[in-house]
Amino acid sequence: MRVGFAAIRGVPQHLPARKLSAEAEALKNSPMRVVPIFDTNIFGDVHRGRISPQDWKFLLRHRPGRGCPLSSVTAFELLAGVDACRPEDFPDVRDRVSTAFKLSNGRILDEPRRLICKEILRISAPEDMPAFSTVVSRYMDVIRRAKSHRDLVDGRVRYKGLRARVIDTSVLTLVMSGPKETWIGIVEQSATEKYPAWRELFEKSGRRLPIEMRNDLEPRSAWADFAPGIVDGLIRRLGGSPTPDLISELCTRLDAVCEFSLFIAREFLLRNYSVTKQQSDIFDQFQLHHLALDRFVIVTHDPDLTKRTRLSSQVDRIMTFDEFLRTL
Repeated sequence: MRVGFAAIRGVPQHLPARKLSAEAEALKNSPMRVVPIFDTNIFGDVHRGRISPQDWKFLLRHRPGRGCPLSSVTAFELLAGVDACRPEDFPDVRDRVSTAFKLSNGRILDEPRRLICKEILRISAPEDMPAFSTVVSRYMDVIRRAKSHRDLVDGRVRYKGLRARVIDTSVLTLVMSGPKETWIGIVEQSATEKYPAWRELFEKSGRRLPIEMRNDLEPRSAWADFAPGIVDGLIRRLGGSPTPDLISELCTRLDAVCEFSLFIAREFLLRNYSVTKQQSDIFDQFQLHHLALDRFVIVTHDPDLTKRTRLSSQVDRIMTFDEFLRTL
């Protein structure tokens, strides 16, 4: 498999032999250039020791000369962590940013919806979805050089012969405001289509669905129109024309997105999941859009992401760090 890394034979000696899944074996033997999307938790696991220094060094030794490009979604979540952390926790958050920056050499991919516009829909991205990759890379470069949170906000970070600062770290979370609104809209609209009075019922009883309706909406068959609806909405949001053939193609390409979204939509309506309190799910759903493009695989240690996509046809393109190393 060409993974954008130097040619490698074998994996670290200490990894026990284990049979690859059929899909992983196919990826290993594919001539296609496969690009790993490292999820945010991977960089935390490097510092927690869940990923051994030996394995991480193995990856670094064989990355492309220009670095392994970082998902913009991962970069957004890392930067949001800077805004959310307490000043005393800043060094840990900074080190994760630094690890990601070193792996990628500061190269940040366009966000996945822009890639879908360019490579699948063959249209320009909407004006309200500008390219952030260069700006995000600069923010990461400044943050990784800061000795403390105070240095960052007070302008004491040495950067390219000058002193840089981030006056208001909340700007680091604003970039996700659009995807957040879209995600909440998808979940709430799906509830409205199934039971329009869910808001009123929730205010009165703390439930979104009458008990007598739950048995009818529990089966997956009751949600057969869910995936086409999501895909239709995405195509329109991006400025495309949702023809039946295009909807069918993107339902396949976005199968993991649809499965993840369906899991949450059902939890929201049937079991009172709170979409506003589960901030990480916004990043997860956004990250899964990368799988619309065949060259991407997602490398993650998030058990919820795996659980919520386990019925997807793309589940074998979501793998742990160890599983990814075995495909090299």
